Amino acid sequence: MDGDGAHVKRILPSYHLGYLDPFLLFDHFTVQKPAGFPSHPHRGFEIITYMLEGAFLHADNRGNQKMILAGGLQRITSGSGIVHSEMPGSNGVNRGLQLWINLPRSDKGMEPSYQDVAAADLPVVERQGVRRKILVGEGSPVRVSRPMRYEDVTLFAQSVEVGMQVPVPALFRAFLYVLDGVGKFGGTMTRAEAGEIVSFDPPPSQGFIDVQAERADLPLRFIYVAGLPIGERPLFRGSYVD
Repeated sequence: MDGDGAHVKRILPSYHLGYLDPFLLFDHFTVQKPAGFPSHPHRGFEIITYMLEGAFLHADNRGNQKMILAGGLQRITSGSGIVHSEMPGSNGVNRGLQLWINLPRSDKGMEPSYQDVAAADLPVVERQGVRRKILVGEGSPVRVSRPMRYEDVTLFAQSVEVGMQVPVPALFRAFLYVLDGVGKFGGTMTRAEAGEIVSFDPPPSQGFIDVQAERADLPLRFIYVAGLPIGERPLFRGSYVD
């Protein structure tokens, strides 16, 4: 759903990059009242909505109604089918990211479920000028059906010269999305700035992605997503994926 009056930047899929198995869609959205995402159905995949600014009010046909504040997230397993809405929870700007993760056909009929996690409950690791907020993986309480990683990473200015390496598990497909700053990524040092994506399919042979900030005066903040592919071609039927 692109929403009613919401501004949605579709990062994945795009003209240059189709879906990246198991990831079906990745949106960067901005919405203010009275716009929003009114009631709509989903089936056959999981959804993670991560709030960067403001808040979102989630309600669904299973009786869940929760406010997701900045820095927190929600996970929806649509499975056999769910109907929900996501509306602005603050009077200002509400900004976030939404990721769709495919389910294997053998799991598409599973019982729908919902989970919300506050910012304070998401683990943060800070080391040598790098801050990693673990949204999925490594101690995060967020439960998903597929093996995957999802992190909000900041490389601070003092670490520009040395850079960092982002581990990618064997066979995982990965992408990085820049939120702030300008960076260089991978063995070819592909340049990307805020609002741009760098994908890795096949995964890097050395098991990690080299990352460097381009400017010494600006931190580099990016989203890292990686997951084990399913190997099944998804069938898109609007907001259903069979």
